[in-house]
Amino acid sequence: MTLPHGYSLRHPTEADLPAAQAVLDASESHDAGEPRRHEDNLATEWSDSECRPELDWWVVDAPDASVTGVAWVRPETAGEVTADHYVHPDYRGRGLGEALLDTIEARAAELPPRTPEGAARHLIIWCQKSDAERHASLARRGFAPVRQYSEMAIDLRGELHAPEWPLGITARPFRPGVDDRRVWDADLEAFSEHYLFQPRSYEDWRRHHLEAADSDPILWRLAWDGDELVGFVIPIEGDREAFIDDLAVRKPWRGRGVGRALLLAAFATLRDHGQTVTRLFVDAQNATNAVRVYEAAGMEVTRCFDVMEKPLA
Repeated sequence: MTLPHGYSLRHPTEADLPAAQAVLDASESHDAGEPRRHEDNLATEWSDSECRPELDWWVVDAPDASVTGVAWVRPETAGEVTADHYVHPDYRGRGLGEALLDTIEARAAELPPRTPEGAARHLIIWCQKSDAERHASLARRGFAPVRQYSEMAIDLRGELHAPEWPLGITARPFRPGVDDRRVWDADLEAFSEHYLFQPRSYEDWRRHHLEAADSDPILWRLAWDGDELVGFVIPIEGDREAFIDDLAVRKPWRGRGVGRALLLAAFATLRDHGQTVTRLFVDAQNATNAVRVYEAAGMEVTRCFDVMEKPLA
């Protein structure tokens, strides 16, 4: 690993959170071609019981001591090591990304496996399809695309369809202190078939969805069949653009239009709150055919990503 003269690499402290978040937001804005906030909230990430910034996170300091790069490794997600790295757009082309990738690979090689003996392990990094430089860098290191994700969006200023709830299904707002564990249980069940699914404890689920700084449970909508919670949608507001953090329908109620109705209800609520666009990320090979559900609700693909994978010894 070689950094340009005057640059240095270190593990971050809590005081670095705003600067590190600014790198992610600037990178997202540059890569999307418009001002954006990155979907990862680092303050929430660092509150996770599995997160260890002192071991598995790094920042790059420029000669003027400003944070110009961020990288991290998540030790094990469903038997795989996942990682990511970002360089502020103003500092790209100086070798910082390569240095961060060297660091990620070295740390991933040190991590003890949490999988059964002899089971294959991989290092996984996401890459926007249009980012030819990042693609080439990962390919030189032995990474290959194994799966695709899409960003989808809808302009809330256009005509929105009203939600049509299937017979017997009713929608209600989330009730804090009443529905919490029901939603967590439904989350575990609904996402159990998803790629890289990793069960989360109730406490970690609360940190990410109820206690995060950008959480607003007033926006949540839950679908019920009598006393059975069948699905839910969790939107997050931005300055003008919102994000669908989670949308889930339990298996016995899929294929009946519940997911589409939840999305449309969320769109209407977000528009009433002054949001102009809503986005989400989806696994293009999702077993539940989620892309079709989102398209039926009026969303369109705006960006595509490859999941890049490399075997670990």
